[in-house]
Amino acid sequence: MTESTRELVIVGVGSAAFNALLEILEERETITAGQLKLLSADEADVDPQVFANRSIAVQSLKDFAFAENQVLLVLETGETAEAAMARAELAGAWVVDAAGISRGDESVELIHPLLNPAVLQSLDRKVIAVPGAGAAMVAEALFPLASQLQSVEVILNQPVSALGKSSVDAAAAQTARLFNGQEPEVDEATGQRLAFNHLSSAEALLDSGHNFSELALVLELRRLLGDDVALDATVNTASVFHGQLANLCVQLKEPASLEVVRGLLKNGARLEMRDRPSAQDAVGSENTLIGRLRSGLISPKQVNFCAVSDNLRKDVAINCVQIVHLLLKTH
Repeated sequence: MTESTRELVIVGVGSAAFNALLEILEERETITAGQLKLLSADEADVDPQVFANRSIAVQSLKDFAFAENQVLLVLETGETAEAAMARAELAGAWVVDAAGISRGDESVELIHPLLNPAVLQSLDRKVIAVPGAGAAMVAEALFPLASQLQSVEVILNQPVSALGKSSVDAAAAQTARLFNGQEPEVDEATGQRLAFNHLSSAEALLDSGHNFSELALVLELRRLLGDDVALDATVNTASVFHGQLANLCVQLKEPASLEVVRGLLKNGARLEMRDRPSAQDAVGSENTLIGRLRSGLISPKQVNFCAVSDNLRKDVAINCVQIVHLLLKTH
């Protein structure tokens, strides 16, 4: 099968990461316009999308026939998208779940393109999952310390875009109303105002007091870092559109100097050391910014630092493109 016959099929034209994904695909010349198929689960007509100076029609997901020469990339949840994944696998296509549909299915490998791409060589199924943006960033930040980790507490401040494009639009509308002296409507999905607010949880709480995103973050970090690392997570939502920041409280197996820890982090893949990184610094960057490195005051084995990244461009779009590139070129 020649490279020119391979196709990338994307489900999720309306997802928050879709535009960033198209930009990266075009910048890196991963595919040509002729290799790209766009699908929508929405019954309504969706406007064509521009890619490599070509207009790409958006086809109906329900009527699409999958084939073995394709890689299906799923960016949105829903019963139709889930059914499409099953149809694509049955047709022999590669399936890349970037929406969390297969989360909890141990037969679907979780692949981070920087941390464990070799797993692609020995899969039982042609279905893989990509970690969520928060897990992808935190795993990158912790990976240089992986062999020394005893426990990690993650406090992830996610942006509004982590909730989806509709929440970005809602936050923008609320901001406009507030600037015009009007009371904004409460966001239907979260039941709270998104503009100029900081949510302790954007989701309903489970019986344990956690929300689903917190447990999903812990699950994905365990799969990437190993089961022997004790993990806990808090996910709240900051009133910014893009860029995520995680504060990490790390307990090492043995005490280590800050110089040693800093040296390990500096050599980590796609990590960039900063004194006081911010979400604004990270948006548009292809690196995870690491800063505020300091010794903990509770234990000599404790170190604290923060990690910041562009949640859509870097942790979803670039990771997906790197995996798609591997599948199209070598699998």
